[in-house]
Amino acid sequence: FECQRCGNCCRGDGFVRVTPEEVRAIAEFLNIPVQECYNRYTIQVHDGYWLKDKPNKDCIFLEGNLCSIHPVKPRQCRDFPWKWRTNDAINYCKGLQKCLLGKNK
Repeated sequence: FECQRCGNCCRGDGFVRVTPEEVRAIAEFLNIPVQECYNRYTIQVHDGYWLKDKPNKDCIFLEGNLCSIHPVKPRQCRDFPWKWRTNDAINYCKGLQKCLLGKNK
């Protein structure tokens, strides 16, 4: 597998769970206070925090097809698609398509 930087894994329905350590790393990377990072970029849910989505359902940190916080992106993002993937990931992930189906488009 080689990421094709299509950004499709960062679009659409879903959520990214973030730990307090990950929020601190994002805040430090963005050079903002941790509480401001929580307020601007996360939502609190019953079991912790998730990154917010843009109105079109893209990840709040997706710019074009790239992650604007790539060096400190959450583990959930780093682990895709090696350690987890959705059942339909082959339909949207250009890297999986190239790796598993030999597609280059």
